[in-house]
Amino acid sequence: MSIDLRQFHASFFSESLEGLDAAEANLLRLESGERSPELLNAIFRAIHSIKGAAGSLGFPEIGRFTHEFEYVLDDLRRGEFEPDAEAADTMLACVDHVRYMLRSAQAEKPHDAARDSALLERLAELRSASGHAGAGKPAGAGGKKSAGKPAAPAPDDVAVCRIRFRPGPGFFASGNDALKLFRVLDGMGSLTVRADVSAVPAPGKFDPEKCYLAWDLELRTERERQEVADVFGWVEDDCEVVVEGAAEEKAPEKKPESKPAAAQEEKPGAPERRSDERRRTERRVERRRAEDLDAPLQTRGDILHVGRAKLDALMNAVGELVITKTILKQIISDLVHDGAGRLEEAIQELDHHARDLQESVMAIRMQPMSFAFGRFPRLVRDLCQASGKLVQLRVSGEASELDSTVIEKLVDPLTHLVRNALDHGVEAPAERVAAGKLETATLTLHAEHRGGNIEIVVGDDGRGINRPRVRAKALELGLIAAGHEESLSDERVQELIFAPGFSTAEQPNELSGRGVGLDVVRRNVGELNGAIKVESEPGQGTRFIIRLPLTLAIVDGMRVGVGAETYILPLASIVECIRPGAAAVRPISGHGHVMEIRGEYLPLVPLGGIFGVEAVEADKGIAVVLEADGARIALLVDSLLGQEQVVIKTLEANYRKVPCVAGATILGEGRVVLILDAAALVRSANEAPQEVEGAR
Repeated sequence: MSIDLRQFHASFFSESLEGLDAAEANLLRLESGERSPELLNAIFRAIHSIKGAAGSLGFPEIGRFTHEFEYVLDDLRRGEFEPDAEAADTMLACVDHVRYMLRSAQAEKPHDAARDSALLERLAELRSASGHAGAGKPAGAGGKKSAGKPAAPAPDDVAVCRIRFRPGPGFFASGNDALKLFRVLDGMGSLTVRADVSAVPAPGKFDPEKCYLAWDLELRTERERQEVADVFGWVEDDCEVVVEGAAEEKAPEKKPESKPAAAQEEKPGAPERRSDERRRTERRVERRRAEDLDAPLQTRGDILHVGRAKLDALMNAVGELVITKTILKQIISDLVHDGAGRLEEAIQELDHHARDLQESVMAIRMQPMSFAFGRFPRLVRDLCQASGKLVQLRVSGEASELDSTVIEKLVDPLTHLVRNALDHGVEAPAERVAAGKLETATLTLHAEHRGGNIEIVVGDDGRGINRPRVRAKALELGLIAAGHEESLSDERVQELIFAPGFSTAEQPNELSGRGVGLDVVRRNVGELNGAIKVESEPGQGTRFIIRLPLTLAIVDGMRVGVGAETYILPLASIVECIRPGAAAVRPISGHGHVMEIRGEYLPLVPLGGIFGVEAVEADKGIAVVLEADGARIALLVDSLLGQEQVVIKTLEANYRKVPCVAGATILGEGRVVLILDAAALVRSANEAPQEVEGAR
């Protein structure tokens, strides 16, 4: 029976990429000066796990490269070289390359052996610098190697390693493949294989799902015995492995110059037999050691990898349940017979269970902001090296949780803001010192929950927004009329940087100013039903504040009526509801009407005018005060119809993006109603009130 190993590929790619992210983060901690055995072991284990799995699942190129990378990491944790900037660059480049190889294999692209060569040479240089240039070292350490094929070992360094490999009966049923193991061994030297078929039964007793074969292997290699034995680490639970010959690994030498040459010679090792009892003991010891490590350094075993398609299907089921509950509540309101009371109790119970189920599903979809923030230490490091600037990244609130779909779409806007801060905000070290600042700037990423939303801040302590330059650029682009630039408030000037195509960069460069401005960031945030604002002080720095809903799936809303139509407003955006008197509403020439509320004048926006629906007079309607981005408007509606928890269905998938509309939902009576985008309504009323007048 042949086992299709492709069923394990998705899990392998997911776990390997996750392990690489952890290794990268730990390498950055190492470069910053942190030193601990736990940190070094965590980096080593991440690459070691990828190596073992790659060889068993049919990715020998990944296995070979990570095997050479593993050599260097082993030298590192032995303290045989110092992880200076050059070494850190090499190791981070190797992490990038392994990530590239994994994604190429995932996309079923052919392996590009030429990309391996340069990094293998850099790894060999690291090993040579630490005194490992002879036997037992990775291919390429002694010179250049041909692409994709290990260099042949020197004759004097070759040892004959004999291996007895007897898989258990369930070897194939576990998805293992002996041929893939043999290919890995063949890459370590010259391999001879002899099959032992003595245990194969007569045809009548043959079970195709069992393994009856054993193999005697002879490997001529320069590798150490433990390295050869490690090839079988992935399958050792199902097999009996005896490794004889080959050299034992050298013990680390703290002061090699003080030891005589004879003390450095290796003695032939005795045969090593990996019994089941010994393997179980080693695993128990390793597990106990892992429990002593810091949580960020170990792979969490309580994480269940679930496909997004399954989560989305579950989410849709919850949505339908909520809709059914709403329909039943509508039916209950129409019943007048004696059974209505009991049925209402049952509906309340259904309501309770539906909300519990909804919260459980939402919890599954939620992920900490560390999934978004975790990629920025590397980005900041690389960009600072390219620009010569000194920046310390401070991250806080990374445990705050957000819907995974929102996090995915948030990464690009955050990346643009970080690049923008490093280019336009942060000064060069000499400029900062001349201004009386520390030469190292501070870039802040912060997240925290506020009500039913999450607030994300990207801030720096740089030069701040140059408002005169922004005014001049806006005048040049025709964004403001000549002669009116000085009358604009500071807040309005800062908002100009979100105009399409706006950039104060004189020349495009690697960081920003590439023709893609902050308007793209605002648009992307708006597509997430969020809002962004900017705060800046000249010479002190700039803060971009993004406010987003925790989820895009379900929202608590207020049903409002306008004429014969019904709309839903997000409850989180509603400040209060007021019935305006005739004296409170005042016309503004060319700008519609405003409404006075306790001495404050707010733009009065008739909802019916936006959608072309006939509505009641202003003094007979209800003003719903909405707040977004720190601004308020009074939205005029005919009536309030009650609160409702609704499932958001996007319009873009089946129709198109509609201004001021976040989505749609289905009410209990089966009608489709629009869910309004409060932030877009507030923004349109405050930025272009004359357009609201025209809509009416």
